[in-house]
Amino acid sequence: MNEGIKKLSRKSLEALIQAFEFISSPLEPDEILKIVLEQISNLLDAEAGSIFLINEKRNVLELKVATNLTQDEIEKIKIPIGKGLAGFVAEKDQLVNIHDVTKDERFYSNIDHITGFTTKSILTVPLKTSDKIVGVIQALNKKNGKHFDDEDEILITEFSRLVGLTLEKAWFLSQLIEKQTFEVDLTIASKIQESLLPKNELRIDDVLIKGFYKPARYISGDYFDFFVLNNDQILIVLGDAAGKGAQASLIMASVKAYLSAAIESKLDFITISNNLNKFLAVNTPLDKFITIFLGLINLKENKISYINCGHEPGLIVSENGEVEFLHSNNIIMGVLENFEYLPSEVSFSKNSFLFIYTDGVTEANDKFDNRFGNENLMKVIIENSKTPLKIFQKLPEAIQKFVGEKDQFDDITFIAVLRGENFLSNAHIEE
Repeated sequence: MNEGIKKLSRKSLEALIQAFEFISSPLEPDEILKIVLEQISNLLDAEAGSIFLINEKRNVLELKVATNLTQDEIEKIKIPIGKGLAGFVAEKDQLVNIHDVTKDERFYSNIDHITGFTTKSILTVPLKTSDKIVGVIQALNKKNGKHFDDEDEILITEFSRLVGLTLEKAWFLSQLIEKQTFEVDLTIASKIQESLLPKNELRIDDVLIKGFYKPARYISGDYFDFFVLNNDQILIVLGDAAGKGAQASLIMASVKAYLSAAIESKLDFITISNNLNKFLAVNTPLDKFITIFLGLINLKENKISYINCGHEPGLIVSENGEVEFLHSNNIIMGVLENFEYLPSEVSFSKNSFLFIYTDGVTEANDKFDNRFGNENLMKVIIENSKTPLKIFQKLPEAIQKFVGEKDQFDDITFIAVLRGENFLSNAHIEE
């Protein structure tokens, strides 16, 4: 595990993870940069921030986003590599924390003159992708009047690393979309992805489990599965690995392999979850965590024990349309090797159904970049609460109607677990 992360308090670590979740959605690079500034302010309690990116052809840093500046003003600010504070950090590849900018000659005060903002303290860190420096991130002025401390340095360093990886992914995906081509590894990953998923629905007595998966042009790490443990217990899983491409798909393949082995060994639910996290933390890169929903359905006791690791909330929906949300109750997997995952327990009575999904459902967007969102999802769920199998027809139709001609950006995956003869006899999909 990264030594810096080990020094963070659990509160700061959770704030870091939450901040990264905001920027890890499928966004354009320019949108990511704007959100990064918001998250820096939240993470470090800073008054302002700025992000410079390197123009390699001109060997200068170009200001891309900043608080209190118009777009015209932003486009005018360019700093040679090695000059000023930002240029120094980009050239030397090292963090600089200045408690009083008036005492450091590297501080470029012209930006304050342009904006009318008064910089007192400033924390600057390199912004890097997997193999090079691409810019710098700056946080300005602690709101409490103090200067940035050691924990702030760790937070911005780790956040900058995750931002760099996210931007790298976004730039890569942009190139894929522009060229409209696929690499050979994406084809391989697509086949791997499809092989992970159950080929048929599962029916046991008055229980029906069915999954839906619609891949986008490129490969992501969406994965769902269900395992019959005994006559009374069923394990369901829905996960989404960070990032795209073959690596994310291979990570989810390893998740399936682990779960199959763990179930064969008859491990209990909590042990399965904790050992899966340890496996991922040890065997995958730090930026390749997963969000995942693990649910143990006990048909005899009419309950679900679930561990939601930073994933979208599960929904338990009654026949009359009442909804109970199964929100995230644990941190994402693959980050902290020794984190103890503990389940929550809810009732799961007959004539109700469980619905879980990945963010490709709610984050499907139209040509104006409006998102399908939770409101549209809930509308489909409630309208079909008496006939939930129709969701497998109605929800994809609603998403397609919403996005129109816009190309699908992320995989769309969801599972429904139906209980009760009313659902199974009446909830057919109309031809």
